[in-house]
Amino acid sequence: IEQQQRQPKDASETNDESAPARNHSSLSSSTIETTYSHGKPSEGMCCLCTMEDITEDNYVEYQSYPSMKWKPSLFEQSIVQQLLETKFQQYIDTVQKSDCLAELRRLVAEGPPLYISDKHALPLYDEKDTHICQLWYASDGLYRSAMLQGACTGKERDELWDRLKQLLVDMEEAKQCTTSD
Repeated sequence: IEQQQRQPKDASETNDESAPARNHSSLSSSTIETTYSHGKPSEGMCCLCTMEDITEDNYVEYQSYPSMKWKPSLFEQSIVQQLLETKFQQYIDTVQKSDCLAELRRLVAEGPPLYISDKHALPLYDEKDTHICQLWYASDGLYRSAMLQGACTGKERDELWDRLKQLLVDMEEAKQCTTSD
């Protein structure tokens, strides 16, 4: 995952004053929001996955789109990083290995994931938000894209999704053949 530069101290340090209002797909080190002051973990905060304490060494905040609001992650940094690195491939593996038509329907309906997500530890609080677009790690003060490692976009994603839809059709047809015999 590409790491981005530290947050500028004020808007005068960036070349693009319109950066915070820009579409998140073009986020780069020069277009990072410049007015937000990140928080610290609350007393007794623990990771929903590992149950380890969340400290300033493993605290993560995430920004959702389009509200662009920052919220604390309920996963520690190592779990967030693991999700970034593995969730897309896990989706592909699950689709390829699934022998359950209901599971395959659900996965294909969702489509190939693009961004990190977890409804419990990384909820989208604003009803208009569609996904997480950016992460901030307190351990180093750096911003990271919320795009999953290996995720494809645009035409490549559409082609993958079309192949998955065809896989579902083929599986449904095969099931009909075995139940009508």
